[in-house]
Amino acid sequence: MNQSEIECQIACQRLVVASYSLMDLGQYPETAALFCVDGMWLRGGKPYTGHEAILASLNERSPDDTSRHLITNILVTQHGEDEAEATAMFVPLRGKHAEDGMVPMAPPAMIGQLAYQFRREGGAWKISALRPQPLFK
Repeated sequence: MNQSEIECQIACQRLVVASYSLMDLGQYPETAALFCVDGMWLRGGKPYTGHEAILASLNERSPDDTSRHLITNILVTQHGEDEAEATAMFVPLRGKHAEDGMVPMAPPAMIGQLAYQFRREGGAWKISALRPQPLFK
């Protein structure tokens, strides 16, 4: 693996983790900024394209809900100098804070697969497409 391939691996793995970590923390503008200008995120079966549309969809999330996504099995494959893809698995956890500040733990509702496409834009790796798909229910 050469230096360029190592840099791609690190950058794309970071984007996979950051896309859900930042969203879970309510950092929606930072989440949208991970995408290419024309990047697409399939959320709830609906495609949102571009920073403004992605940000608007994130802002529709209920502020009363808490979510965390466990992301694992990230596999990045580079295609040429400026394109790559990745797959990963995710387990979404969701709930509402109780009076004691804790979120009651319900069993995971599903386990899903993530399909990412990346493109180098302005010298930096960005997400060009993100397609989550339920796998186990």
